[in-house]
Amino acid sequence: MENLFLVCLIPPAPIVEDIDEIRNNISEKYSVFESLKRPAHITLYNPVKISSYEQEKKFFKVLEDASYLDAFEQVLRNFSSFAPHTVYIDVVQNDNIMKLQAQIKAALKPLNIIPAKDVMKFTPHLTIAFKDVKLPVYQLIMDEYKDKNFKRTFTVSGFSVYKHLDKRWRPYKEFPFKNPDGQPKALSLFD
Repeated sequence: MENLFLVCLIPPAPIVEDIDEIRNNISEKYSVFESLKRPAHITLYNPVKISSYEQEKKFFKVLEDASYLDAFEQVLRNFSSFAPHTVYIDVVQNDNIMKLQAQIKAALKPLNIIPAKDVMKFTPHLTIAFKDVKLPVYQLIMDEYKDKNFKRTFTVSGFSVYKHLDKRWRPYKEFPFKNPDGQPKALSLFD
């Protein structure tokens, strides 16, 4: 058994439709299609391979433990890039999205499912073109999008796990936020 999972935020359907329109326009105009193989999403943790049922149970248990957070507003604004190959919609950093990602990362760290060298600094973004974007095409896309305005706001009240099945990322499990005041406290000899 080997499964590939992605921990992410999926914006509401109307925003995903707007993003997919942009991604489809870029794909048609510039012949880049890789981003269409994935849902419009904000990655919270690099995709991970889980190779045993026991490891999978632990994976989902620690994600459940990381879901104690208050809902928050998230803004997507304008376009940016990781030169010279990735174009994205900027996910405006705020304390809440950074805290959510940090909680997930901290919860998953003891499982050692991603080597420490592969854990990258978290820069929240929503990719609209990457991987099959070559430098000349990257420059054309950025020339077109760098000054365009885009702004959407949505409430984040949980996160998702997608599973890679039949060469596609498919929704697998939702983790709605739970009241942080209800989070079990670690036992201590000194309380």
